Amino acid sequence: MPLKAATIRVSPELWTLLEEEAARQEISVSQFVRDAALLRVGYLAGARGDENGLVTIGELASRSDGERRRFSSEERRQKLEDPARLAAIENTGLVGVKEDPVLHRLTRLAARSLDAPVALLSFVAADRQFFAASWGLPEPWASDRGTDLLHSFCQHVVVSNQPLLVTDARKHPLVQGNRAIEDLDVIAYVGVPMNDSEGNTLGSFCVIDHEPRQWKAPEVELLHDFAAAVMDRVKNRT
Repeated sequence: MPLKAATIRVSPELWTLLEEEAARQEISVSQFVRDAALLRVGYLAGARGDENGLVTIGELASRSDGERRRFSSEERRQKLEDPARLAAIENTGLVGVKEDPVLHRLTRLAARSLDAPVALLSFVAADRQFFAASWGLPEPWASDRGTDLLHSFCQHVVVSNQPLLVTDARKHPLVQGNRAIEDLDVIAYVGVPMNDSEGNTLGSFCVIDHEPRQWKAPEVELLHDFAAAVMDRVKNRT
């Protein structure tokens, strides 16, 4: 089902409140506004006794909640092992080869732009993630250029095909058991999906901080721009 988009204008004060509340929920501002709209429409439907409207709102709310990275083990497996997606990753020509200097500069620029110590371009396969480019990773991870999925936050971006914002991974129910917290000192994380022209989610473009951090909407939008630049580079290489 195609999605529709709208632009809304709010005061700086309201925008600050939206950012703060969205950060507390570890979601993007757009997701927070969507959920708030569902609550408001549901309230109005209930006030006028519109039972059909309430059913529709309930279905939309369930779908919205489900899209926000609540997937069964089987759904996760199917998404990660999707043959078309895995073939698209291989077809980039970036897996297992020397780091592309343009992509390396993009990760470095992303880290500096968001004042973060680490930036990664991660392609997520069925059981591992490969860092096609990175900036600020410690050894041996920088040389290994990848990890198993027990160390992967980026897998959740691929499964949901949505940004993942983590203020403090040690307290986040989705990733608090992830080994990257201890081994790579991943405390705060924000990653956005990298999608090809066929709609395959190949991986995540992300930045990492070693201290708790509330990510802001402009930072997420900037990461989307970096991800788009990455995919432009990938397209020009193939």
